[in-house]
Amino acid sequence: MDIPDDPLLDFRNVFPADLKNPYPKARVDEILRNRQLLDEELFFDSLLKSFARIKDVPTNYPPKSVTSLKSLHTLITTSDHLDTLKKHTLLYYLLLDLPTSTAASTFAARILLPQNFIDLITAVHDLDNLSLQSALAHLTAPAVTPPVPEKILKTLYTHGSARMAVTFVTCVQPVLESPEAVEIFFTAQMQLSPEAAFLYARTAPGFLRTQFLRKLVNYCITTNPAVNALKLLNLPFSEEEKTVFVDALKGSGHEVAKDTLVVWQVHQGRVEDALKSAQQAALKGDVGGLDWAVLGEGLKKGLGARNVAA
Repeated sequence: MDIPDDPLLDFRNVFPADLKNPYPKARVDEILRNRQLLDEELFFDSLLKSFARIKDVPTNYPPKSVTSLKSLHTLITTSDHLDTLKKHTLLYYLLLDLPTSTAASTFAARILLPQNFIDLITAVHDLDNLSLQSALAHLTAPAVTPPVPEKILKTLYTHGSARMAVTFVTCVQPVLESPEAVEIFFTAQMQLSPEAAFLYARTAPGFLRTQFLRKLVNYCITTNPAVNALKLLNLPFSEEEKTVFVDALKGSGHEVAKDTLVVWQVHQGRVEDALKSAQQAALKGDVGGLDWAVLGEGLKKGLGARNVAA
């Protein structure tokens, strides 16, 4: 076995002398289950691959005995691809796996591990264990640069909440490049604030803008429409966005869409269009408690002389 040059990296100086296997079957099963939930790759897996260039990570982590833990320790401490700080950081993660919480903090104090690296690797460990509220607190700590931010965003949204996902992006300001990540953030925003989602959609790549606006319209008329459908009426649509908005409402099979379209058209001063929409809806009679024929007659009276052309 290779002996690391730095005595602080020696197995006996990293792990407690009375160490017993910290990876019983139940713990191994939990790690494997989490790996599956995280698209077959833990965040720690990613670090071992990208930093230490360890091949076939699932074979080495989680270790199933103290002997296999020593083998993983050797892979880390003798890697030519890691500087000392990164070696310390990866070992700190393994110490966080121990049942006692003092081993990791004692090691960090002894090697003077910088606080931002402590926060970073603690966040990684929390993410891998789906302790997402704790992970978010560490991810948003000062001077922390999260790895694979798009995967973090997906994890926080899928296994946490929309609020966690939005908080992460708002505080960390990562660059979201993939359409999947952009859509996840848009969807999370939409669930918290349709207005914020609308403004964000304008910054999305062109091919996504129309898709996002249609998605926003559908969300607002199907999810708490008494509140959200009204929010649609006050959005500052451009002419192009108005066309998408109207088409989305007309193409919707939800009855709230008809109400929303007529009210929006009235607000826009498009009373003739509102009349036509109401007349079309009236063909179906009394829908959702609203008599469209009566509404249409009211709009006709409101038009007065302007209704001659109609």
